[in-house]
Amino acid sequence: MKTFRQWSIALILTALLALSATSLVLAQDVTHTVKAGETLSAIAQRYGVSQQALIAANGISNASLIYTGQQLVIPGASEETTPSAEPAPVAEEIVAAPAASEYTVRRGDTLSQIARAYGVTVMAIAAANGIDNPSQLAAGQRLTIPAGASAPAVQAAPQGNLKMTVSISEQRCRVYQDEQLLYNWPCSTGRAGSGTKAGTFYVQSKYREAWGSRWDFWMPYWLGIYWAGGSENGIHGLPYQTGGYPIWANSVGTPVTYGCVLLGAYESATLWEMAYIGMPVVIDY
Repeated sequence: MKTFRQWSIALILTALLALSATSLVLAQDVTHTVKAGETLSAIAQRYGVSQQALIAANGISNASLIYTGQQLVIPGASEETTPSAEPAPVAEEIVAAPAASEYTVRRGDTLSQIARAYGVTVMAIAAANGIDNPSQLAAGQRLTIPAGASAPAVQAAPQGNLKMTVSISEQRCRVYQDEQLLYNWPCSTGRAGSGTKAGTFYVQSKYREAWGSRWDFWMPYWLGIYWAGGSENGIHGLPYQTGGYPIWANSVGTPVTYGCVLLGAYESATLWEMAYIGMPVVIDY
């Protein structure tokens, strides 16, 4: 018959063995395969670890750049603590991370072309992928395409083909519908050293007002058409500072902007109401 001392030693040994086995299980990190629409914060919450721990364990430099099929190490989690079923998503996650798809960049692709193909804005894709300079894409780069991205409110394309041309030499902007000239307006392009880029572009963003942080002014009736480094160039009305008067009001028709195409107050409002995402804009000399 065991003595009290023997029973005590046995109980201690049993506890130590159990603790050792638990430690072995906890020491084995598990992996998680990223599914479409998942975010790093949601995965961290699911496994009961911090987002910072996930970032450190997987060498992630940008928390928004995870992709479908990616294998993530979950530090400190074990197979026993891994949830057996997906938890119901909370409303915040549905808003912040809607179902997404993925696109692999091909040689010659531009972000504006990809955005048009998926029916989202350039800014939405740039934000979802942590892209600071939308003009720099690499063949083979994998992009997350956010579904239901927050695109600015736009009107449906009008009946017939709508197109705008910009003549740098004439400082004229013309709007055509089905090749019929609707408007022939004076306009302004970029000043010396900040010239407007020639080529065929497409409206890729549409905002009632856009903020030009570099110049500290608002640009009404904004239609973005191409990227110049990290900034978007576009067509807009007379800019103004908060609480101030319109700038360049007496300069429409001469090269005065920092690369954008400037229209007068009436003209910019008229164009903005007609324009739609994907409308071609042809700029020539």
